[in-house]
Amino acid sequence: MKVAIAGLGTAGTSRLGSYAPLPGVEVVAVADPSPHRRAQAGVRAYAGLAELLAAESVDVVDVCTPPAYHRELSTLALRASCDVICEKPVAFTTADALALAETSRRTGRLLYPAHNYRFSPMMRLLEEAVAKVVGTPATATFRIERSTHAAGTASWRPDWRRDPEVAGGGILLDHGSHCVYMLTRLFGGRPDTVAATARFQDNGIEEAIDVRLEFPLGSAEIRLSWVGERRSNHYGLTGPTGTLDVTDDVAVLSGPDGTERRELESPAKGGAHEEWFAAMFADFTEVRAEPERWAGPLDEILSTAQIIEAAYASARRDGRPATFAGQG
Repeated sequence: MKVAIAGLGTAGTSRLGSYAPLPGVEVVAVADPSPHRRAQAGVRAYAGLAELLAAESVDVVDVCTPPAYHRELSTLALRASCDVICEKPVAFTTADALALAETSRRTGRLLYPAHNYRFSPMMRLLEEAVAKVVGTPATATFRIERSTHAAGTASWRPDWRRDPEVAGGGILLDHGSHCVYMLTRLFGGRPDTVAATARFQDNGIEEAIDVRLEFPLGSAEIRLSWVGERRSNHYGLTGPTGTLDVTDDVAVLSGPDGTERRELESPAKGGAHEEWFAAMFADFTEVRAEPERWAGPLDEILSTAQIIEAAYASARRDGRPATFAGQG
């Protein structure tokens, strides 16, 4: 399988190394606007994806750019008959998600979201808790605290996460998108309503936001901050038969058979999470081989965009809930 990477920032550079040990996979080229990063790539490098696709024969394009460029580059790659892996959020508006899904269907190529937290120790434990101890979730609380945003590479706009023209949004897009798709998986579908309150910068980027999702059988709260006192992560679940509390690298699972304490690797200790990539890519290759499954990733891209869009709409109305009528 021949792969091209679009974007050699933090995510793209991490991906370049993560593909290396995978059997039968070769990164043949990269595209990035920075001459400095192109010179360090170690493979054929181009200033833009269009130029790369005109010169190279590739099977998969991995889009690792900031969110503002996801629709354009994913569309370009799909139309070039490439399957696409795209960084989160693939889309942050319903219109973009629907347009990308239509392009995927029309070209007959797979569009796969790089939802790497699906393969994290936290998500595996959350899914285990629901299946074996907690039962169907009644409540969930996800709290992600940072003292600032993650800086990008020094050679290209290191503070792009606070630029609405590049990032599209603040911490809700940057980290909250992970929380959204994790919760829709745990609760088994979309919420009925979404409500949010946010602390916005002067340029409209939110640096802190609280989101409440009301599902048919339970509720979830997402609390995100770039202005916290420290870096920390908390995931909590309650259900009819137990509870789970994960705070950084310590998990406490309580159920009918007692209480169990586990230690796990916390996302507070990492950045790009290269250790989760092999499992995500294995899932991609399995889905790629079964076109009848391609609708699943498209629907997760859509539901994530719909919930993010509803949260922003609610936050701009001082927290008035948005009825969630999105359908895949």
